[in-house]
Amino acid sequence: MRIHHENDVIYIELEGDISFNNAQDIRKTILDNFLDTDRKAVVNLSKVDFMDSSSLSIFITLLKRVKQKDGALVLEYPQRGVLKLLEMTRLDELMEIRK
Repeated sequence: MRIHHENDVIYIELEGDISFNNAQDIRKTILDNFLDTDRKAVVNLSKVDFMDSSSLSIFITLLKRVKQKDGALVLEYPQRGVLKLLEMTRLDELMEIRK
């Protein structure tokens, strides 16, 4: 995972599988790096091969955090399986998905 900040945006690049085994650790790392000045979060999912439903808590928590600041969450370049999960759970209706 890589995290960096530019202005009021936190950029997060995830890779590998995200499942019950590591979702809570990933969520904690992201929240530990979330600055008070961050209003927008951009998550690059291009290197995520697999996600199960427990991984969705990462995005829901992040969405709540940016919405508190009238910000937005953007998920970039999800692979087909990940995109299907986001669509099945209708999270694609709550956040921007860049394909």
